[in-house]
Amino acid sequence: MADKVLPLLGLCRRAGKLEGGFDMCALAARHGEAKLLLAAADISDKTYKNLRFEAERAGIPCARVEVPMTELGKACGLRAGVLAVTDQGFSKALLELGLKRL
Repeated sequence: MADKVLPLLGLCRRAGKLEGGFDMCALAARHGEAKLLLAAADISDKTYKNLRFEAERAGIPCARVEVPMTELGKACGLRAGVLAVTDQGFSKALLELGLKRL
């Protein structure tokens, strides 16, 4: 699955539809810009819990990408364990690839 998700995230980043870092993702969710929140496999439990809270609060899906932050960063050009997808089409495509919803 990661072999399909990571290139799609890279494309999403090049299209300017990806935010990285918890604070930026939380802001995007609160302002209604985020359509999907993503978490790397190795983020802390506290960050994971806060990310789910932000997703529930915004009424958007939240999913886990089963790769560590380093691989996620290489794929999308961001050094972050938390990502926000701001495009509905990319969000739908990523969820259809079978990401684990939180």
